[in-house]
Parts: sequence; C-alpha cells; structure tokens
Amino acid sequence: MWRFVQLSDPHLASDYDGVWNSRVICTMMPDVMACLRRDLAVLSPDFILATGDIVSKQTREAMIEAGRLMDSLGIPYYPMGGNHDFVLPDSRKWFLDTFARRLPEARTYYAFQHRNLRVMVLDPWWKWTDDSLSPVSEASVAVHLDITPGGARWSVPPHQLAWLEEELRRQPHTPTLVATHYPAVPIPERIRSDDCQDTGCLDNGPLLMEILAHAPQVKAVVSGHNHVNFIEVRNGVFHIVTAALPEYPVEYRLFTVHDDRIEVETRGLSDPSFAKRSYLSGREWTRGEARDRTAVITL
Repeated sequence: MWRFVQLSDPHLASDYDGVWNSRVICTMMPDVMACLRRDLAVLSPDFILATGDIVSKQTREAMIEAGRLMDSLGIPYYPMGGNHDFVLPDSRKWFLDTFARRLPEARTYYAFQHRNLRVMVLDPWWKWTDDSLSPVSEASVAVHLDITPGGARWSVPPHQLAWLEEELRRQPHTPTLVATHYPAVPIPERIRSDDCQDTGCLDNGPLLMEILAHAPQVKAVVSGHNHVNFIEVRNGVFHIVTAALPEYPVEYRLFTVHDDRIEVETRGLSDPSFAKRSYLSGREWTRGEARDRTAVITL
C-alpha cells in the first residue's frame, strides 16, 4: 500500500482575494501551505500531483515564487499547467525553468510510473474564437483572466492525443491515470446552483473519453479547474475533479493505492480556520455530495 495526494488550483504567488464560488483568498496561501506541509508530514505520501493553476500572475517571478512554495511542502511533486499558468508566449518556458527538476522530461505533457501505477499528464491548449488551437490565450481573454475566463475554451491538441494513444498501446496492462487541469466532463447538474461559476470543460472531452474507452487500463481522469469537488463515472472511467485550495472547502484528495484498488478520500486541513475564512453561506455544494468525496477504483 502507498499513497499520493492530489491538490488543485492553489493560485500561488498572488495577491488576489475575491469571490468565485466562495471567497478565493490567495493571500492566505503561504499559511495554507505551511499547514499542509505539517499535515503531509504525518501522511507521508509518495508524491503530490498538482493539477494546474499553480500560479495566478503571468510573470516569471510569480512562477518562481510558486515553485518555492510547492518545494516548501517537502514532498516530491509533479506539476502541470492550467489556464492561469499558460497564458503568454513565455509561460511554458517559465514553467519549465522553474519545475524542470520535478519533471520526468523537459516538456509540459509527460508520463511517469510509480510502483504499480502509471500517470499521463496532458497540456491542453487554448481554443480561440475562430476555433483554432493555440498554446497561448487571446489578448482579450488574458486581460480579465483573474476575474473570469470569459467563455474561454480549451482542447487537447492532436499531437498530444496521438502521443496518448501510442503510449496506451505500448503499455496496455499497467493501471493508468490521466491528469489534466480541465475536466473531460461538465459539472453535474446534481451539484449545480444559481451561484455556480462554470468555467467549462475540455471542448474535445468526448473525443478524449472515446480514446480512453478503448484503453481499459485507464482507471481515472484527475482534474481541477472548476473549483468544486465532484466524481463522475463514464464508461467505467472515474472522473475525479478537485476543488481549489484557496477557496472553501480548502481540501485535497488522498489516493491510497493497493495491488487491487485505489481508495480516494477528500481531506481538509488540520486547521479549519482557512475553510471558515473562505466560506460563504449557502455555498456548501462546492464540497460535493457524499458520492463526490470518496471512491474505490478497482485495478
């Protein structure tokens, strides 16, 4: 038995405090990370999977500071980019300069194997208003990204889908997780409310799911982006979407991996004051229902 942790959307190195689904308090993140370090020292996971929006500000200095805060957790980690990380032409260079020693290879999509589990990390691109794909956002989107994505869309580019298919063909018997900042499935209606800020899912999520339907070794897709917790099962694949760390309920996922199963549970910090600070009355739905907080995945 061994463990790893998924955390998502920490929005590090930012002075933005505002309201999304609940209060997003980025300025408390240094204290949150200090508390998380203490909690993880007790859990002793093998690694952390950080599913994007690691940083908010689009500067090299912010990326470096975010890397310092991730390093402060004292646990090996695998980072990936999200819509706040990969905005400008230089964003991926800053990412690779900062996190090169954490990556199995010097690029923003990659695969690694840990014990009996393989993880494949994708880097979706921006889909512009003319339906073209680009690694950077349109200028009209970038200017107000901290306030709202403004109808922005994303897709996994064809060369990464081809890489994914080839890698899955090469290792058909190894239990595999796919990780991407943007979910492949939308927020389920059962946990939506009038206050729900829906930032969307992959435009080509159905195509990704079709590929995975032919790869029975893929057990789950692990994502963030929507700032809510939910778990959906499609064609036998678990879609595990985890809420943002600076926003209520201030939680992460713990994956306990056995020979025959993965047990998934949702955990808050040992200091509940962070969740209290970011809580807005009536927004409990961001925690998800009972079915969105635990899962058992057969390997």
